Amino acid sequence: MKVNYFGYCIKNNETGKKVLFDIRPFLKAYYKNANTSFKNSFRHHDEHIYLIHHIGDTFFFLATRSNELIKKVNTNNISVGEITSLLEQDEHIGFTSYLHIKEDHFGFASTYLAPKADIFIHYVNELLVALGITNWTFLPQALLYQATREEALSLQHIGRTTIELTRDNSFTQDLLALVSADTNDTTELEGIEIIIKPKSRKNIKPTVNKFLSSIPDSGIEKMIMKAKDETASNMRDLYLVGRGAICDKVDKSNEIKIPTLLETKMTGNEFLKTKLVEYRENGEFEENIPEIISSYTNPDTWATFLCNISENGEMVS
Repeated sequence: MKVNYFGYCIKNNETGKKVLFDIRPFLKAYYKNANTSFKNSFRHHDEHIYLIHHIGDTFFFLATRSNELIKKVNTNNISVGEITSLLEQDEHIGFTSYLHIKEDHFGFASTYLAPKADIFIHYVNELLVALGITNWTFLPQALLYQATREEALSLQHIGRTTIELTRDNSFTQDLLALVSADTNDTTELEGIEIIIKPKSRKNIKPTVNKFLSSIPDSGIEKMIMKAKDETASNMRDLYLVGRGAICDKVDKSNEIKIPTLLETKMTGNEFLKTKLVEYRENGEFEENIPEIISSYTNPDTWATFLCNISENGEMVS
């Protein structure tokens, strides 16, 4: 299961100012204090969407149209394990993603048909609007990274590497000359793509190193390689030209271990650490946390709000 990483803040819609705001207490309070009718009011197309606090910093993001599963979720004491068990019995009744949230960033892990990060972002902003908080927007940003050649070649194991060159790159020109292609032959040619492919699980670092030292920077459109250091269990995509999403992979076969795996991957990702420093320093964030949002970490605020909510989750006029 792939985990993509995002930095996040909240933005004032009137002034444009951005504030770093730890959203975990707010979301945990929502899960604990909101009643079922309010939680049932959130949908994506024809599916109900639920955010369920799992354990620690890990949340379960569920999309379903199954009345049986909705009834189970509405009991408010169903465990993530029980939900997973129901989904394993019938994989068509719902789809789930995982969120691992920290004070200014989160990891979002989803399978093919599970709700994606954009649905979660929309969900949180719908929640804010439903609470009458219309002047603030939840604003995540995908964390992207571009590695240097030196960083890539410092890793111990390099696998499949893709290099996309323009027609004008001198390496491209040498290849065209090798096959005796003249200008008339290459009128419709945009460029070439080179794939350096290893045998299964083999290390082709020496081969890739030769290519990198031979291809000039000018005219490289894209360069991606799979690589890892000796302490990592999985290969990761490194973008040496262009930028790629910072991500990890976790094994979802053991449900109990997923929160721990998400934490381990997040804290051990060196590219993520580097990018978060940049995100915090360059974001021009302010520190004044809006009380209108932080007040919803208080159960009394929820009790007051819910007194004015109808059975269908809408405000009573």
